[in-house]
Amino acid sequence: MKANFINYFLAGILTLGLSFYSSCTHAPEQTSTTPTPVQSEENTVASPSYAAEPLFSSLENLLIVDGMDIQFVQNIYQNPAVKLEPHIIAGNLKRSEKTLDYSQYLTDASVLKATKYLNENQASLNKAFKEFGVPPLIIVAVLTVETCLGAYTGKYPTINVLSTMAVAGDPQVQEKIFSFFGDKVSDPDVKKQILSSLKQREERGYRQLKFLLTYLEKKHLDPSTIKGSVEGAIGIPQFLPSNIDHYGRDGDGDGIVDLFNHADAIASIACFLNAHKWEKARKVEEKKGVLLHYNRSIYYVDTVWTLAEKLKQNTPE
Repeated sequence: MKANFINYFLAGILTLGLSFYSSCTHAPEQTSTTPTPVQSEENTVASPSYAAEPLFSSLENLLIVDGMDIQFVQNIYQNPAVKLEPHIIAGNLKRSEKTLDYSQYLTDASVLKATKYLNENQASLNKAFKEFGVPPLIIVAVLTVETCLGAYTGKYPTINVLSTMAVAGDPQVQEKIFSFFGDKVSDPDVKKQILSSLKQREERGYRQLKFLLTYLEKKHLDPSTIKGSVEGAIGIPQFLPSNIDHYGRDGDGDGIVDLFNHADAIASIACFLNAHKWEKARKVEEKKGVLLHYNRSIYYVDTVWTLAEKLKQNTPE
């Protein structure tokens, strides 16, 4: 009994000795005394998506990660009315600028309407000319070709158009768009061309979408009330969302920039053309070069210029 006790006692001492030796020869893991900063979940980690359209889930999360308000974004994409519109994108891809009927804006009836608009909005047009140096004839010609002087500002939900463009790189979305091309997509060259166009639209769509959402949040507007073109342009002057803050102007002095208001639309077009050096352009081709910044179609620019010339003939000096 005594011998066993002595053996246990010696074993305990040996164990303690080995433990002490181990603690002296193995450095402990380094632990920082500085607390690790906790990054804001709002800006770094997207919360679970509840988008009504599943193919918008990644888009919703990306917008939140990019710094947009979580609640604001989720409220928009939880709305069933915010949906994928692949037919709009496909239709726009099929459209050829040279096949569009620009001649409709040069008919006698169109010139007459434009002349009447010119006379009825003379005060706003003259004010814009005085401030920005852009002739009323040019502004009215632009408004005529863009929206028939505000009669047609577009019927497509802008939030849907830009959201669909923003996810155009998703293979599932691409398949939906391909379905509107039928057998043509079996041609590798055609498919490659479509994919290239979709890639460009994805980048442009996401950029414009962020500008649109910022505009909607700032103005406390309901996304469902904003409708525009197949490219996401809105209002009487058909501005892309990125142009609103840069060139949108309050033409009637009410303290609000409203692109669906004629005085504001007139001032905004004048501001845009002025910012692109209208007054410094002297020759006709230089003036047309400025107009190309508004719409990069030579057919469009030629029509605007020709209409302005026709209006000049109808307008007394």
